[in-house]
Amino acid sequence: MVGEILSGLGAFKSMLDAAKSLKDMNDTAIRNAAVIDLSQKIIDAQQEQMALMEQMRTLEGEMARLRTWDTEKQRYELKSLGEGVFGYGVKADAQGNDPPHSICPDCYHGGAKSILQQVTRHPGMCYVLLCQKCGWEAYTVGGWHPEHGGKSGSRRRS
Repeated sequence: MVGEILSGLGAFKSMLDAAKSLKDMNDTAIRNAAVIDLSQKIIDAQQEQMALMEQMRTLEGEMARLRTWDTEKQRYELKSLGEGVFGYGVKADAQGNDPPHSICPDCYHGGAKSILQQVTRHPGMCYVLLCQKCGWEAYTVGGWHPEHGGKSGSRRRS
């Protein structure tokens, strides 16, 4: 980003040099060509400035999102959700008006909050904690069976 700013400053310097040379030109055709060249340099510099401003807005938005997430993630701690299954549960002192809940460990580490939902598979035989956002799931009772749909992949924990 520093290089882009320096190149933008370089463009403004070349425009200033072109403007200074205009006063010494007597030939109309040469002066008109220099004016056109200067106008193009001004347009290019403006476009570059707008692109840098958009990039800066994007980065500021991402910084704000990360600050908000950093505050939110402090409400959670790693907890056992079942035999060999871990996720992030809301701390008792940070619960506020929220009901007790757990969030997906994959989403948590990715900088997002996604509340795990309990679903029943193969009616009454398997209980699964499921993240609706990324597909992470953990069998807390029972295990995966072909009747559950899909296949036992890397997102399945049991």
